[in-house]
Amino acid sequence: MKNLLKGSFDLHIIDKCNLHCKACVVLDYLESGLVTNDRYSLDDVKEVIFNLQRLDLRLEELKILGGEPTIHNQLDEIIDYLKDTDLFDTLTLVTNGLNFTDDVIKSLLKLDKLIISIYPLEENLEEILKKSSLYNYLLSKIDVDFWHQNSFQRYGVKQSNLEYSTELNWKRCYQKDDCRVLTKKYLYRCTITYSEKKDMCTWEDRQEVMDFIESDNPLDHCKDCPYPPLEMRWTSNNLPIDEKNLYRGINLINEYTTI
Repeated sequence: MKNLLKGSFDLHIIDKCNLHCKACVVLDYLESGLVTNDRYSLDDVKEVIFNLQRLDLRLEELKILGGEPTIHNQLDEIIDYLKDTDLFDTLTLVTNGLNFTDDVIKSLLKLDKLIISIYPLEENLEEILKKSSLYNYLLSKIDVDFWHQNSFQRYGVKQSNLEYSTELNWKRCYQKDDCRVLTKKYLYRCTITYSEKKDMCTWEDRQEVMDFIESDNPLDHCKDCPYPPLEMRWTSNNLPIDEKNLYRGINLINEYTTI
């Protein structure tokens, strides 16, 4: 019998995006331009999932992320494969909503849930979507939610008015339950340790994996990761390109007609 690992687990499948957000936690880590995640092919995804199959583990939620996952050239095959494994209760994808081509939409309809991240660059995108036939069509097939990303967190930098400790950092941080990251070799409790490549658990032993996920003890990195950290207003590292992709994305939404 498979054991259920509660919480949400992230699978980053691409190291590129059609937006260039400053301080993106995986594509501009610590505003250094450092890309911390890899591009995963379908075969790579199969390696990740094999770890769950081998250990008889099931996930409460699996989230597909990037970068921007809708620009992955094997997105449809990856979603089909993941659905066939039936190793999670909910399959979710997180997108910035700027690449709703016909092929992408067909793939997204196979999901259980779609999360659309809204940035200040595209602050009217939710309103545009909700007035479109595309939104009504998506909503009739799957759950759709919006995340408003008006700011980015500067990990490692304290807010001046807060008290911090290892225990407080751990207690306050949502990532330990909602941003676990699956890779071929390791499992991480948060996006930050994934980007830092530390405090990971191998896939060697089933009980070790379960204990790692269910543990309520702070990670070693928590002492160096004040939470909540200082926040900064969203800005772009390449505004002309991002604006161009925004207008393209809006046109795709407005031009969509259901068949």
